[in-house]
Amino acid sequence: MGAPPGYRPSAWVHLLHQLPRADFQLRPVPSGFAPRDQEYQQALLLVAALAGLGLGLSLIFIAVYLIRFCCCRPPEPHGAKSPPPGGGCVTWSCIAALLVGWCWKRWRGWVRQ
Repeated sequence: MGAPPGYRPSAWVHLLHQLPRADFQLRPVPSGFAPRDQEYQQALLLVAALAGLGLGLSLIFIAVYLIRFCCCRPPEPHGAKSPPPGGGCVTWSCIAALLVGWCWKRWRGWVRQ
C-alpha cells in the first residue's frame, strides 16, 4: 500500500517512523507495518503508554502550579486592603475548563474525520 499521489509526509512522520520499536519485554520489533502481529501491537501500546504518561505528568504539573499560584498565598498584614481571596482561582479554573472543553471538541472532530 503506497502513499496517495501528491502526499508528502512531514518531518514529524519521518521522525516518529525512525524511532526504534520494542515490545513489552523490550525486544526490538521490525519496523514493517503488521497491525495483526502481537509484537507490533505491543510496540504501539508501549508508545501510547509513554505518550499517556507524559500527558499525565504535564497535567499534574499544571494542576500543582495552578493550585500553588492561585490558592497558596502568603498572609497579608492586618488592615491591608486587598481584593477578596479566591478571585484568581476562579478565573484560572474557568480558563482551564474552557481550554479543556475546546481541546476535547477539536479532538472529537478530528477523530470523526
